[in-house]
Amino acid sequence: MNISMRLFNFWTVFLFCFSTVTLADEFHYNNILIGDRASGMGGAYTAISDDASGMFYNPAGMVYVSDRNFSASVNAYTEQTKTYENAIGGEPFVRHSSALLANYFGIVKPIGNFKFGFSYAVPDSVGEDLNLTVRSVPAATPYDFTINLSNRDNTINVGPSLAMAINDSLSIGATLYFHKRDVLLIQNLYTARIDGTNQWSNTYFTSSESGLRPILGVTWAPVDKLSLGVSLSTIFLISSNSQSQKTCVDTLTPTNCTVTDPTAPVQMQVPTLINFDDKRKYPIRAAFGVAYFASSELLVSSDLTYHTAVNDPVFGDKVATLDAAFGTEYYLSKKWALRAGLFSNVANTPPIVAGVTNIEEHINLYGGSLSFTHFTGDSAVTIGGSISYGQGQSQITTKDAVQNASTFGWTMFLSSSY
Repeated sequence: MNISMRLFNFWTVFLFCFSTVTLADEFHYNNILIGDRASGMGGAYTAISDDASGMFYNPAGMVYVSDRNFSASVNAYTEQTKTYENAIGGEPFVRHSSALLANYFGIVKPIGNFKFGFSYAVPDSVGEDLNLTVRSVPAATPYDFTINLSNRDNTINVGPSLAMAINDSLSIGATLYFHKRDVLLIQNLYTARIDGTNQWSNTYFTSSESGLRPILGVTWAPVDKLSLGVSLSTIFLISSNSQSQKTCVDTLTPTNCTVTDPTAPVQMQVPTLINFDDKRKYPIRAAFGVAYFASSELLVSSDLTYHTAVNDPVFGDKVATLDAAFGTEYYLSKKWALRAGLFSNVANTPPIVAGVTNIEEHINLYGGSLSFTHFTGDSAVTIGGSISYGQGQSQITTKDAVQNASTFGWTMFLSSSY
């Protein structure tokens, strides 16, 4: 095992005797839908992308934005609840996270034969605070267990976009985002045993990374009413720095802490701040979309999004994923539009196999979205939301026990555009 892997294991938190608690939602790629129109359609937007949010999905679609300036902003509130069955003393363990954020802003302006844009996007943001005390009464050793957790994991993308039409049916475009991700995890665990002994541990982990995320896109309309779109993107990290520290005290079992004096009556791991600059590896994202403009009132679209597998021994290997999204838009009148969508958000971890230890949770998510837009003159206001749910398995309490787990998430958003 290399030094980077040992450092990663060092800050990975354990609920009881080294049982993992993970950062944010590392296990899915489609955590927050971006843009007002795209969000209402479940993210099935690669073949459309003809507004400001197209800079995130497929910048080639900017060609079809009106010659007038176009801007849009989206504010969203999102919550997620994870439930692990039979995790602590036969009772479920529940984790809750939420975030209130301006998750998108974009503006598009024509410059000669080109369309130039600039956008700001938040594709993932988690804020989790947990304070829990549980009295567990197994057959052998009753104990009181307390956990205090503060977890922050935020990603932003900001940068310019440029698009141009090759001919009446073909366009190309590119976005160059500056990528920034900041993580902070602070956790206290305390176990008071019935025999008077106890165990306490404190884990601190922080990480800051920056890099570039290019997005290349193409749209093609081979026949009337039909549009095809393709986009490719990935993240190239320029810099990354992480720090980890763990303090542990156990008055009963020396092997539960790394100790300097195994004969001491109180076993304490000396807190040492460790720095490492290993760069997280990100997958290549490829999206393919089809949109059919059935009439001036009705539009239907679909997307397939593929993320490649990632071999990253420091921050964890990830398997390849394939997600689907389906969306529709219907104009109830000239002033009202209804949008709806279905989407998947499959886990990038392998399925859990009985008898295998230290496996990350595996929960495939499926969801739906709905929004209404009201048009007044040159402006529009959209209100909408989405929900997602999934069931799977996890190893939240010990390295080899498997629990059934479920995740429920919802988002509400309000946007305005011109």
